[in-house]
Amino acid sequence: MSFKPVLDFHNQTIDKLTTRIAQQKDLLSVVRDVLPTNLAEHTLHCVVHDTTLLIYTDAAIWSSQLRFHSTTILAIIAPLVSQTIKRVEIRLSRT
Repeated sequence: MSFKPVLDFHNQTIDKLTTRIAQQKDLLSVVRDVLPTNLAEHTLHCVVHDTTLLIYTDAAIWSSQLRFHSTTILAIIAPLVSQTIKRVEIRLSRT
């Protein structure tokens, strides 16, 4: 008797999570496209939380550089997200 792997079952929670991860990856790609190459390489994750876009980077020096581009980032993502994003918050990734 063979067993079906867990991921082969239809699961709404997993579907929602994979959809959200895909949206975050798409958002990250758009944000990276408007940044200078060296800065884009250090932009690790983008997550929308309420009215804030959280951008994760790997070092404090890059976070200060990202702040200079926050207006451009807000303008480029506005048509892509369903809610109104009012601010960009830069955070350091712990990885």
